Parts: sequence; C-alpha cells; structure tokens
Amino acid sequence: MLPNESWWEAGKVQIPTYSIIFLLGLVGNILVILVLVKNKGMRTVTNVFLLNLAVSDILLGVLCMPFTLVGSLLKDFVFGHFMCRLIPYMQACSVAVSGWTLVCLSVERYYAICHPLRSRTWQTLTHAYRLIGAIWVCSLLLMTPISVLSELIPTSGGHRKCRELWPNEDIEKTYNLLLDFLLLVIPLIVMVTTYTLVAKTLWRVMKTQKPGNEMGLKDNRVTWKQNSRGSPHLRRSNTEKALKKKKRVVKMLFAVVLEFFVCWTPLYVINTITLFAPQAVYERLGYKGISFLQLLAYSSSCCNPITYCFMNYRFRRAFLKLFGCLREEKGSS
Repeated sequence: MLPNESWWEAGKVQIPTYSIIFLLGLVGNILVILVLVKNKGMRTVTNVFLLNLAVSDILLGVLCMPFTLVGSLLKDFVFGHFMCRLIPYMQACSVAVSGWTLVCLSVERYYAICHPLRSRTWQTLTHAYRLIGAIWVCSLLLMTPISVLSELIPTSGGHRKCRELWPNEDIEKTYNLLLDFLLLVIPLIVMVTTYTLVAKTLWRVMKTQKPGNEMGLKDNRVTWKQNSRGSPHLRRSNTEKALKKKKRVVKMLFAVVLEFFVCWTPLYVINTITLFAPQAVYERLGYKGISFLQLLAYSSSCCNPITYCFMNYRFRRAFLKLFGCLREEKGSS
C-alpha cells in the first residue's frame, strides 16, 4: 500500500498542476497559430517569430510534459528506449529554438527602432523564415548528442530511468557548459544589450516628442522632401500613436524574455551544478525541489499566449474574433 499511497500523495499536487499548464499551453499556443494564420494583416516579422515560439512550446508540451509527469509519479520510465531518446532531445531542442528566436526578436526590434533605414533591406518575411529554418537546423544538430547518448538505466525495484551515458565526465561537463553558454549566457547578453539600447532610443524620442519639436522616432515610415535651399531633409511621419504602439510591443517582448529566463534558468543552473556536486544538490533540494524546477520550466509553454492576450490589443481582439465575440473589424491600436 505504501508505494500506492506515495504515488497518490504526489499525484494530488502534480497531476492537476501539470494538467493545467499542459492545457493552457496547448490551447493557448494553438490559438496563437490560428490567429496568425487566419489574419494576414498580422503576419509581420515580429509575429512570425512569435509563431515559431508557439510551435516550439506545443512540441514541448505534447512530447515532454505527459511523459515527464508519468515518469515522475511512477519513479520509473515505462515508455521504452525510443521515447527515452526522443523526449529529452525534443525538450532541449525546444529550449534552444525558443531562446534563439527571442534573440532574433530582440535584434529585429533593435534595428527596427534604432536603425530603421538600415533594416529595410533585410527586415522581410522571407528573411525571417530563413532565420527560423536556420534556428531549427542548428538546434537539432546541437542537441544530437543528447538523443544519441540517452539510455535506459536499471534502478532499484526493477525500475528504470532515462539518462545520458557519456564516454567520460570531462566530455559531459564540457558539452553542458557549452549549452549553458550558447542557450543562456549569450542570449541573455544579446537581449539585455539590444533592449537597453531600444529603451534608450524610445526614451530619447519621448523627450523630443513635444509641441514644436521637429524630430521624432525614425522608423520605416519616413519621407524625404526638399527644403528652400534644395537639399533633402528628413520629415517625421510617425505619430504619437505609433510611438506608443512600439513601446507596447517592446514591453510585451521584454515580458516574454523575462518569463523565459525566470522559467528555465533555475533548471539549467541546477543541472550544471549537479554535474559537479550531485549529492549536494539532492541533499539540499530533494526530489520534490528538482520536480518543482522542472515544472517551473514547463510552465514557460503557457506564459506566452497569456502575455499576448494581456499586453497586445491586436492579439486580444483577434482571440475574441476567433471565438465569434467580435463580428466587425474595427481599427486597432
């Protein structure tokens, strides 16, 4: 009876929590995809990257969460050798795709706001699709060792666990530190830098957006005209409304970035520490602590659709229209 009681006690917390996160993530991200597919007017470069995030989050939810939950409750990996190789591989790929998609988003926003004229030649949907393809190919290749080296290892009581079997510890440590550097350190540095520069640009423009001020935000919607001496000068064509829209988009993207790092950084840090001091990690955190960090990481899959709904007017209207709550198309802000 004791094993069953233990299974039930753990399940009372984990089953409803995993189920809520799974359903929110699956339904929310499917809605994001449907909104962007059905509304041609929303197919911008930024939204194409958000679409890629939704696909990545769906894969994480469908291919990882249910199997992780069952394995966690049973303390046994019962899904066979193939799934042992597929699940950790797809989880790692999903994190890599999400992280580098956020990097592309931050760079895209940086050039769109800080260097609009320079970005016009390459800031296209075609270029965005190529970048997304490159992100997936690089992620799949980078995570190949996880798939190749994952094996079922016997544990006590006839149970099995799914773990990577590396030739030696030095290679394992080097590879995992490389992943930390590529998936957390570099993306964090790039995103902090780009969004800081974007914030500075928007702040500078806000200070110049005063009555009688002739210069405002330089963006893709600029025009040239001749002055009295015959030399061209730049005339502002954006409005205060356009500036506010850019600010809202940047705030939303910053929230998405923050959610990603809050959800995934603790698990990556603990996994890295485990490589060097596994006993200390299990003594301090215990099985429940590690399970909580894994659940926190998975919760990232349901955060993005909620963020879009609360922080983006066009997404909110599109969600409502998808359910038939809005029958007439009105201007968006």
